[in-house]
Amino acid sequence: MALPEFIPPMLAEFGEAFDSEEFLFEVKWDGTRAMAFVDGPGVVRLVNRRKVYLNDRYPDLSFLGDLPAGTVLDGEIVVLKDGKPVFNSLQSREQARSPIYVKSLAQHEPATFIAFDLLYRDFESICDQTLAARRERLKEIIEAHPNPHLMMSEGVIGTGKAFFHACCEQGLEGMMAKRLNSRYAPGQRNGAWVKIKQCHHMLCAIIGFVQKDQERDFRTLLIATEQDGEAVYIGRVASGVDEAMRVRLNALLWPLVRETPVVACRERALWVEPEVYCKVRYLEKTSGGQLRSPVIEEVCDGD
Repeated sequence: MALPEFIPPMLAEFGEAFDSEEFLFEVKWDGTRAMAFVDGPGVVRLVNRRKVYLNDRYPDLSFLGDLPAGTVLDGEIVVLKDGKPVFNSLQSREQARSPIYVKSLAQHEPATFIAFDLLYRDFESICDQTLAARRERLKEIIEAHPNPHLMMSEGVIGTGKAFFHACCEQGLEGMMAKRLNSRYAPGQRNGAWVKIKQCHHMLCAIIGFVQKDQERDFRTLLIATEQDGEAVYIGRVASGVDEAMRVRLNALLWPLVRETPVVACRERALWVEPEVYCKVRYLEKTSGGQLRSPVIEEVCDGD
C-alpha cells in the first residue's frame, strides 16, 4: 500500500462574514499550507501547494511520522508566539536553507502543524466523506498522539459573524467557513470553502512605477504615505489593476515622470510627481513598515 505522491489542496473562494448552521467557522491561520503524508512508521513527507518538499526546512516537525501510517493531513505550518501566528518568523523559516541556520531556527522559533482536515486514513482516501466526518477522525488521531506542536484547528458552527469579529479583535488574519456536509475536492474552488479576511485601507500616493519591458506601460506601482508628518515609501502594488484602470493610470503617470524620487527609496523605477493617489486594501504592515498583500481599490487623481 502506498499514498499518492501529491494531492492538490482544496481551494476557497473569497467572501464576507455570515451566519449559517450548515457551516463550520475556524481561524484562517497565517502560515504555509502543507500536507503531511505519513508513508510508514517514522516516515513523513511535508509538501506545500507547489509540490515543494519542506522536510529540510522543518526538521522539528519530523514527529509527524509517529502518526499512523497511511495518514494524510491537510493543514498549515505556523510559528506561534503567545498563541498567535507570527508571519515574519515564518518567513525566516521558509527562506532558511543552511542546515546550521535551519537547526538554530528550529530550536528558537519552532514550527507548529495546525491540522484542519484528514484526507487519508489507513492508506484509504476518505475525501468522499463529509467534512464533519473527516474532522471527527482527525480529532481521534490528534488526541491519540499528543504533541504541543501538533494542533487541530478548532471552530464554531453557526455564528460566523461573531467568530470573525473575535478573530479581528485578536489580530488574526481572518476566518475560514466550510460547509459541514461537503466532500474534499482536490484542486477545486467550488464554494464549499470560503475565506474571509480582515483588511485595512489606506490612501497612498503613487511615487513611481517599474516599466513593463520597453512599453509605455507599468509592471508595478511604488507607493508612499504620510507617517509622523513625513512621506515614507511603503512598497509596491500591482494587484487590483484591471485594463480600464491600467489605461487611466498610464495616461496620468507618464506626463508626471521626474528624475528623482520624492521620498527616500532604494528601488529602481521611473519616478513621478506625487499627484495621483490610490486607495489600497492590505492585510497588515510588515516589521519594516511595508504593506503586506496590497490591492488597489480605487484611483484618485483629484478630478
